[in-house]
Amino acid sequence: MTLAFLDIDRSEFLDRYWGQRPLLLRQAINPEQLTLAPEELAGLACEEGIESRLIAHSDGEWTLQHGPFEDSDFAALPERDWTLLVQDVDKYLPEVADLLDAFDFIPDWRLDDIMVSYAVDGGGVGPHTDSYDVFLVQAQGRRRWRLSDHRFTDDDLLPDCPLRVLRDFPVSEEWLLEPGDVLYLPPHVGHWGMAEGECMTWSVGMRGPTDLEITAAWLEHLAQTARPQLGDHVGSDTDLPTRLQPRDLSAARRLIGGVAPDDSPDFRRWLAAWLTEPKPGFEIEPPEPSPAFNGSTLRRHPWARFALVELDADRLALCSQGECLVFDSAHAQTLETLCRRRRLERGSLPADAAPVVEALLARGWLVTDD
Repeated sequence: MTLAFLDIDRSEFLDRYWGQRPLLLRQAINPEQLTLAPEELAGLACEEGIESRLIAHSDGEWTLQHGPFEDSDFAALPERDWTLLVQDVDKYLPEVADLLDAFDFIPDWRLDDIMVSYAVDGGGVGPHTDSYDVFLVQAQGRRRWRLSDHRFTDDDLLPDCPLRVLRDFPVSEEWLLEPGDVLYLPPHVGHWGMAEGECMTWSVGMRGPTDLEITAAWLEHLAQTARPQLGDHVGSDTDLPTRLQPRDLSAARRLIGGVAPDDSPDFRRWLAAWLTEPKPGFEIEPPEPSPAFNGSTLRRHPWARFALVELDADRLALCSQGECLVFDSAHAQTLETLCRRRRLERGSLPADAAPVVEALLARGWLVTDD
């Protein structure tokens, strides 16, 4: 599956729009490849462990229900003004995960999930902002999107509302999306989608950790290792032990400055592992016994996100599920191929790929078609 840029190429999109401003791509995806039925989505929303929500709007009031749902919950819904949202649909349905191949120009570790929403006429989640990049893929029906270039804060939210809905929404742009259209939105852009008749939208969300999230996680990692301590050395010339000595102050500055070194194999390896940490409930258990690659086709486990990082001239680390496997750089071509593609034929891999493939099969990061 590919994402068609009809009036702009990918490099121009990344330079001019990514993280900066919205872009509407007309007929960027073949809608015949987006085959999920509303009944199948509702079935997922009835299963334990799958995150789902029902959102309705009536007489100025918003209501929110969390799944799992029963058939009776859907039977009790009104004819209009509600929507069903199911998170991480790509983790459960390979035909939905195939859409991620259309975004192969985005690093794999940034692909968070595909949330699918089904809405009846007037359905939506209200005007709001998101803290991440998102591609809104219109799969079925039509949805009208209103955008605002206003910079919103939490003070603009409706009080006492179960959703983060904006109270006032000055509209700067408005588009009606048809099946196959894709709307890209960078973080913090106000948007408001409303179904015109029944419709289904697939939202490809991107993860982008903040500086505080990265710093907190790195400090947590460091806490598990032996670290130098302030005051490790007490000099014999310390005549005022009740006071901080100049060398102590200098040591403290060095310690703080060394929290996240600019270039460290340990930091690079840790960061790549952390960026691929799975959401709770999506941890891959290694298969028992470990499968052998006897068939002709491999597929990446739908819960796995990959990040490849160079540790030094001789070693590369392939990270997924918060862990890293270290390989000799002689396997660089194999590792690059595995990171680029979710489905591979045996003939598309280098002749010496077996050790890498076997290690990933043992972890469950790759699976065979059988």
